[in-house]
Amino acid sequence: MLKQKRTKMSRSRGSSSHGGGHKKKRRGAGHRGGVGLSGSGARGDQKKSMILRKFGHSYFGKKGFTSIHKKSNKVLSLAYLENNFDKLVEAGVIVNDKKEYVFDSTIFKYDKILGSGTLTKALTIICNEISESAKEKVENAGGKVVVMSDDSDFEETEDSSEE
Repeated sequence: MLKQKRTKMSRSRGSSSHGGGHKKKRRGAGHRGGVGLSGSGARGDQKKSMILRKFGHSYFGKKGFTSIHKKSNKVLSLAYLENNFDKLVEAGVIVNDKKEYVFDSTIFKYDKILGSGTLTKALTIICNEISESAKEKVENAGGKVVVMSDDSDFEETEDSSEE
């Protein structure tokens, strides 16, 4: 019949250091060293390769902080609309509405339309914000721009009294 093995703790009772070397070494955290990689000393480079494999390169170095005031803008260029016009019409992103094409960027959560590229098709764009160059290019192509305000009303760039 096997005898039950005594725990290390019970075997250390009566000794002043409980297997920790000199009795002053275990007081507080002073002699113990730090947490993680501290104390790896001369062999630190050997340990780094294991850590890079396990955690990747983001383990070392400064990380900075994330600003709580940073606003990320989701933007769309006129060049994208021009180059992918047929695909967007087929997908229903650009709607053919009574002889005019309408693109509502607010549905797709675009914050701003930018004016890079050229636009050759007459297109009505509904958006929250649009750059001056994009607005000019849309109107030169025969389209309209409808800018939604914060009050969820909209203002058209062309006068509605002309209709």
